Amino acid sequence: MNSYLALILGAVLGSSLRYFINLLNYSIAGLPITTILVNISGSALAGLFLNKVNGTNYIFLYIGLFGSFTTLSSFNIDMFNLLSDRLFIKAFIFFLLNIVLSFIVFYLFYLISIKLEN
Repeated sequence: MNSYLALILGAVLGSSLRYFINLLNYSIAGLPITTILVNISGSALAGLFLNKVNGTNYIFLYIGLFGSFTTLSSFNIDMFNLLSDRLFIKAFIFFLLNIVLSFIVFYLFYLISIKLEN
């Protein structure tokens, strides 16, 4: 039960922090800088604490806080592990599926939603 409470607390804090930062709505040349800042800072924190916490603290930080603050923290951990294990082909496929395929699916479902509106 402690793990579940740690997850909930981390998720509430991470998503709330992301929401408040996104309210700033900074952009430069059309790039959503707040999203980039969130993803970079979340990734930096995930890298900073990698292999330094375990158990309930890991659940609170990585799955709850970082996981709800940024989508890139989990991706970076998995990518780091694949590259550390020298699984370069798997890392490349993992990258393509997460970044390229996820965006293609996102865009296709966007197009579907437009079609459904008409």
